[in-house]
Amino acid sequence: MVSHSELRKLFCSADAVCFDVDSTVIREEGIDELAKFCGVEAAVSEMTRRAMGGALPFKDALTQRLALIQPSRDQVQRLLAEHPPHLTPGIRELVSRLQERNVQVFLISGGFR
Repeated sequence: MVSHSELRKLFCSADAVCFDVDSTVIREEGIDELAKFCGVEAAVSEMTRRAMGGALPFKDALTQRLALIQPSRDQVQRLLAEHPPHLTPGIRELVSRLQERNVQVFLISGGFR
């Protein structure tokens, strides 16, 4: 694991920084929240556990979890309206400081292309 001082040094010298969205920029895991909202949380959690343990390739796990959830556009919009994601404490300030130094900031997600 990188020490706090090493991380600080890295951020101070970076021209660009990429942040993962789920559980980094926001506190939630989007697919888990969607599964809970659609009533299939237990099945999706089990599939996630298997994928994290290496029993299932990530791409296959994502495809299978979405097939279980089968979210409609309306469900996704309702989820976001009723349960908006929460920014991780300090992320807004960190991004602002990086942008003040003309560091490009990118948000990435491993789930979709």
